[in-house]
Order: sequence, then structure tokens, then C-alpha cells
Amino acid sequence: TERFGMTNEDVYRCHACLSIPTAPEYGSLNLAAAVQLIAYEWRQALGGFALPPSGAPEATPADAQAVAGMLAHLQEALVAVDFLDPAAPKKLMPRLNQLFNRAQPTSEEIHILRGVARAMLQTAARAKR
Repeated sequence: TERFGMTNEDVYRCHACLSIPTAPEYGSLNLAAAVQLIAYEWRQALGGFALPPSGAPEATPADAQAVAGMLAHLQEALVAVDFLDPAAPKKLMPRLNQLFNRAQPTSEEIHILRGVARAMLQTAARAKR
């Protein structure tokens, strides 16, 4: 509970830890206040509260499930065209996963990549006949 701070399990899930200095008479902040303060400081560090340029709305990244499904489809296609050894996908697939997580593809881009994978699978199937 907030009364006692974070549980060890919560702390273990953290990607980074930080400390927010407080006045001596207020030794800690509740979680909501700490999150609000960090969000404000983060926004200020990113350039304040300027509005984004007008024009086309920013595209929303595809969700994690869509990216994972596309990666599984791509892995199947890469195996079919003999680019990826199915017994040893341990290096390439994690790297592709990192790449797509950094790129944050949109749902439309995921559909394009799935189309590429589908074409690879169809071409491989025709070649094996």
C-alpha cells in the first residue's frame, strides 16, 4: 500500500530508480504527487508545453500484440526462404524485435510487413513445388 511504500516486487520491475528531494518536514511524497512531479519535469526537459505543428495527426504505434504477431509471421517467412535457420533463431529474432520496438510501426506499417511476409511464403511455396 502507499502507506508503506512500494513492495519489493514493484521495485524489481523498475527500469530506473530516482530520488526526489523534499523539505525536511515532509520526508516523502505520495505516489500520485511523485508521478505528477516527474511527468512535469520530463515534459519541461522535452521542451515545455509547445503545441505540435499543425498538419497531419501523429500516427499511433501498433500495439505489442500486433508487433509480436508480425514478428512471428516474419520469422516463418524468413525460415521459408532459408534466410533463418529454424534451429537457431536466437540472434536475429531478438534483434528484429528490438528494431521494431524502437521503430514503433503503425498498424498500417504492420499490415505492409505482413504482406511482405505473405509474399515471401507464397514465393517459397511455389519454388518448392
